[in-house]
Amino acid sequence: MKQHPRILIVDDNNLMRILMSNILKKLLGSPELKQASDLDDAFKMLKQDSFDLLLLDINMPTGDSSPETIALIKEIQPEMKVCMFSGNDKSVIAQSFLDAGAIGFIQKDNTMGSSAGEIVKMVFG
Repeated sequence: MKQHPRILIVDDNNLMRILMSNILKKLLGSPELKQASDLDDAFKMLKQDSFDLLLLDINMPTGDSSPETIALIKEIQPEMKVCMFSGNDKSVIAQSFLDAGAIGFIQKDNTMGSSAGEIVKMVFG
């Protein structure tokens, strides 16, 4: 496993960013975590810094993520893994994001911790 995985969490809800940060710290020890509350800030950070993993919320007040968003992100950082993070019903929308290049989907529910654990194993071994 990488010494200090670099992860960007993008979600408009501060509580969700804190919760996911705590889950990732528990799973990874001391990852380097950055946070953004909207897509504009996320794209600025992606252009300035490299990350191993991006957790990306789908619905945000200043602009929703879409499968096309994944393509734009992959143009900036092709090696970075992107995982969707949403309260939306994943059975309805997950496949379109996976087809666009996302590696997984974390549902904002009581399975978040175990889903995050699966993504961490997939990305960091």
